[in-house]
Amino acid sequence: MTRESNPSFSRLRRWSISLNVALSTLAVLALVAMVNYLAARHFARFAVAGHDRTDFSAITRRTLDSITNVVKVIVYFNRDEPLYDSVWSLLKEYNFGNPRIQVEKVDYIRDRGTAERVKAKYNLGQADKNLVIFDGNAGHHTVYEGELSDLDIKPLVTGQSREVHRTHFKGELLFTSALQIVTTLRPLKAYFLQGDGEHRPESDEKTLGYSTFTELLKENNIRDDTLNLRGSGDVPADCNLLVIAGPTIPFVDEELEKIQRYLKQGGRLFVLFRYLSLQRPLGLEKMLEQWGVAVGRNVVIDSQNTAKTGNDVIVSKFSNHPLTKPLLDNYLDLIVPRSVGKLEGGGTPSDAPRVEVLAWATNGRVMNNSTPGPTPEFRASPDDFVGEVPLMVAVEKGMIRGVSADRGSTRIVVAGDSIFLSNGVIENVAHRDFATYAVNWLLARNELLVGLAPRPIKEYKLMMSQSQRLTVSWILLGGMPGSVLFMGVLVWFRRRK
Repeated sequence: MTRESNPSFSRLRRWSISLNVALSTLAVLALVAMVNYLAARHFARFAVAGHDRTDFSAITRRTLDSITNVVKVIVYFNRDEPLYDSVWSLLKEYNFGNPRIQVEKVDYIRDRGTAERVKAKYNLGQADKNLVIFDGNAGHHTVYEGELSDLDIKPLVTGQSREVHRTHFKGELLFTSALQIVTTLRPLKAYFLQGDGEHRPESDEKTLGYSTFTELLKENNIRDDTLNLRGSGDVPADCNLLVIAGPTIPFVDEELEKIQRYLKQGGRLFVLFRYLSLQRPLGLEKMLEQWGVAVGRNVVIDSQNTAKTGNDVIVSKFSNHPLTKPLLDNYLDLIVPRSVGKLEGGGTPSDAPRVEVLAWATNGRVMNNSTPGPTPEFRASPDDFVGEVPLMVAVEKGMIRGVSADRGSTRIVVAGDSIFLSNGVIENVAHRDFATYAVNWLLARNELLVGLAPRPIKEYKLMMSQSQRLTVSWILLGGMPGSVLFMGVLVWFRRRK
């Protein structure tokens, strides 16, 4: 007769174990919920790889902090495009910086239905592909793939390579600019003075055109237009900045009077001279003397700081003025500049404009002797001054009593050369940065006096011989699966024992 075995656990014991497991599960779930609750409000993000870390500029951080309404960003991209990952990862950082920036990705190849709705809403054509749409309370703005990177085509042109390499990614520069455009209800406006032989802002001509400078204004959310003061018109009320770039024809009195009146009402003026205007005075020189600026009827050379041509001056000495302080470790390359400095002599009344030199030629020679003609030629003389020569100044003066204006203080920037901001050379060294700083200082946007430059793209290449590639193929195709299979056989063999 067999004896009936007792159960291993009594009913009470089983209920006790079940209750313990349930309570433990609930405790773990509660702990996970609390950790997620805290992590959602107090979290830190970091990149495992140093080169993947995104450090936003001060301009971008301030822009993100200023956005209070929802901005919808649509990444209308084929996910197989080389720039897609860079665009998507950067825009996710914008979203982390401000959740009101809502980012959506639409692959026009894989998401046909959504893509058709986007095309209809934003009037996209069949050729409009691989772009980013920013949609805010002030309208929408589109950034195209072709704008997002700089290309190095030199190896292709010279026949050294059949590949075109991307050198810099301009995502932050263009995305931050787009956010400013779609969130600012009233963009600022700059007028280019025309009719006196100035550079043409719409021209793509390499040497004298200023179309790249106008694109720079748009990136800073500044619209541009042209202005002629030789007729009955005056400086428009919506003129936030007046640009006089490289005039060569003398101004008539009515033009100078209108410019002077604009300045006395808190106007902002960016004047750039060039050596072709030396044949006869423009009249601007005399007007600027009233603001404490001395524009020389000369050219400046610097034999110790010049390129091979000898017609340019490499400028590396800058003042601590907010406009040029960010340039202290960089330089400009001015083309046959005129001297521009502070007017000396006479008393300095308390309400006089504050004039500060921005940059100097460190070993400049001021040449005054010229040969008459359409393009004057200058000759060195024993009487020429040699030493530090000022080449550009900034002027600021508070509001004039009794004059009503909402612009604030009058600000002026005067430079002795205008060609260094033309299409052919504005991208050289720190020219673009100087133009950006000058415009933002003139408009009293001091928070934007920090660089926002394209980020260099790093490329990594793995060079292997044919035998090395074959070895790697065997390791990947045979070695790794084989090692797993070998471990499985060992486990099976051991369990048999």
